[in-house]
Amino acid sequence: MGITIREFQVAMETYGAERLSNCSGSRYNVSVPCFNVAGTKFFHSGSYYIVHREKDVPEEIMSRAMAEFGEKHPGGDNFWWGEVHSIKGMLTLVAMLDGKYNKELVDELTNETYKKLLDCASIQSNVEFPFHSMHSPKMEKLYKLLAEYSNIVNPFGNSEHQIKDPIQYLDAVEVTLAMQEGRKPYTRLNLSMGSCQAKFEDDENSWFYDTFVLIQRNRNNGYINMGHYYLKGNDGRSVDEVVRLDYNAIEGSYDEHPDDIDLRISLKTGLAWQTYKEEQAELATDEQIEVMITHLKISIKKIKNKIVRKMVSI
Repeated sequence: MGITIREFQVAMETYGAERLSNCSGSRYNVSVPCFNVAGTKFFHSGSYYIVHREKDVPEEIMSRAMAEFGEKHPGGDNFWWGEVHSIKGMLTLVAMLDGKYNKELVDELTNETYKKLLDCASIQSNVEFPFHSMHSPKMEKLYKLLAEYSNIVNPFGNSEHQIKDPIQYLDAVEVTLAMQEGRKPYTRLNLSMGSCQAKFEDDENSWFYDTFVLIQRNRNNGYINMGHYYLKGNDGRSVDEVVRLDYNAIEGSYDEHPDDIDLRISLKTGLAWQTYKEEQAELATDEQIEVMITHLKISIKKIKNKIVRKMVSI
């Protein structure tokens, strides 16, 4: 688990904590937001967790906060020594410090925090695909499937989805959102449940949709890592749009297996190649496109069943 700078700031503002001047992160020398609660200073590490300094958190309160999550010692999912690693853990801790804690309040604050975070145009509208592939009927089929894939990777961008309140799925699905506005804006959304992951990123130079799912074939446990990405050149013009497949037949194996698949297909040119071998690219065959379609369908089904169904009202 972890907390982005954006998540930390919105959560503390939602709680109503006293805002202090920005300071340097404890781990990386970046400017991060700081807040005061009952004399304890909370600020972002600059990486993925929150630190608390100056006035120590009483041991009794820390033990109570950990007990709410079934943790007996620091080092779990929510609390480390002098650190907080989850939004709900942080809201629990600050509410206890203020003498305001009850479970319903923390649930309400957590729900409101994520509703604010997810209520943004960069999440709620999917990006446009720059190249409408017309190289062959098979490529047209692949292109249409990628539209479905994007709606699964980022379910918030699908207007047909009725997303539940965050508090209804946050215990099942881990949601991480990082954002920056201004001169170099970006949006990064990560949804995960166990070993199943879906990622969406969008910035001024590119965007990508990415998934990781486990799969079993021939009594071997493997994985499918798929991606659909778009790149701009230095002049801001479209360079390429690619769909990527990495299939590893045996999870955890560093040896190449005959069933492993490493395939890239350009929707702009219709060419196919292996990683680092783009100079050997050739026109994608129907067989290669069908392999890509097959693994896309598997990935869509896995993410839908493991993640999206927990988030969407059916």
